[in-house]
Amino acid sequence: MTYWHINTKEKTTLARLRNAKVVFFSGEVEVMISWQLGIMQTCDNFATMPFRLGQLAQVVAYTPFLSGSKVRLVLSNLYGEADLCFDEIYLSKEEKFHVKHQVTYLKQKQVVIRRGHKLQTDPLTLKVQAGEKLYVWMKASRKQTYADVASTYATDLINASYGQKFDYCPSLRVNEHQRKSWFSLEGILVWTKHKPKVVEFAGDSLMEMGFVSQALGKLFLEEYPQQVTYLNTAVSGSRLLYDCPTDSPLLATYGQSLLKRKPKPSSVALSICFCGGNDLLLPAYSSQASKQVVTPATLVAGFRKLLTSWPNPVVSSTILPAKKIRAQSEATRLAVNQELSSWSQIFDGAKLLVDGQGKLKPTYQLGDGLHINQAGGNLLAQQLLAFLKTNSLL
Repeated sequence: MTYWHINTKEKTTLARLRNAKVVFFSGEVEVMISWQLGIMQTCDNFATMPFRLGQLAQVVAYTPFLSGSKVRLVLSNLYGEADLCFDEIYLSKEEKFHVKHQVTYLKQKQVVIRRGHKLQTDPLTLKVQAGEKLYVWMKASRKQTYADVASTYATDLINASYGQKFDYCPSLRVNEHQRKSWFSLEGILVWTKHKPKVVEFAGDSLMEMGFVSQALGKLFLEEYPQQVTYLNTAVSGSRLLYDCPTDSPLLATYGQSLLKRKPKPSSVALSICFCGGNDLLLPAYSSQASKQVVTPATLVAGFRKLLTSWPNPVVSSTILPAKKIRAQSEATRLAVNQELSSWSQIFDGAKLLVDGQGKLKPTYQLGDGLHINQAGGNLLAQQLLAFLKTNSLL
């Protein structure tokens, strides 16, 4: 990272340099401005189930956690089979894009994301406020295959919609039972004076769907304005102990084990994880998974490694119940939770949501007995925030 000590006249020119931090002086106060993560949700690897579209128009709404004077987008093509080309990309503060700003890369309106790469678009001068929605409209006129896929069910912090016509502006939907997906866009960077802590939401679908992370993120915006920002790296279907099975295209999208997805040193201040449930469920659906050892001892060892081997503090939850789980796997879940519940870095989320039979209460789930809804996410978030405060983790 490069630092520049400059006067006010030089500030505008040098601030355009990529990946530069600018230090300038206001009276006797030194102010350092830099690119910070405004909000981000990373894409999953759908190389085994890619989306092949003749044309694409997608709209993604983000609620950044930081105020600043410029923004950049982070685009991804890590998993695709070829370069991706977007003919036009716009950013607006309006969902209908009546007033919009063109996004460029290397000063070109047509943005090409090379296969196997990510990129950050050119800085766009636009005053943004924390908590204020920004809308991104991406359009591709040619037939392409998209394998970098992100999804959400919650819609307050991030929402998305896409269609297969180039000259089309999709409308955003608000329905917690519907999956909203988008392609090759991971988030927004903000040029700001603030130095927030990056909180990572990691693990499986309980985090990726957004109900917990959204609820907790909104509490962060209220109680820790400009001090905390949002990174969701969760992968639906992922396991704690093992990489994804490969005996079906869908199972192969479940990604690496959580133990292999640790953040880079100094990139994250705190990771909050929900995991372990798929380790118990997948043996019933995958012949590969059925041959892998999952016992109370191996799961407890996995949680211990998660909490001690990452370069930043980690908080994890006890394993939530599932409707369709084998009796032996349920016995394993209960034994693991009994052990975990006494650990200082474990939040007992399961205890909050279960009924007298040990199942998810209908009030807190989507109806499948497995995934929580927004009411469940709100309850978990409120108790998680109290847990974080008690343990001085923010």
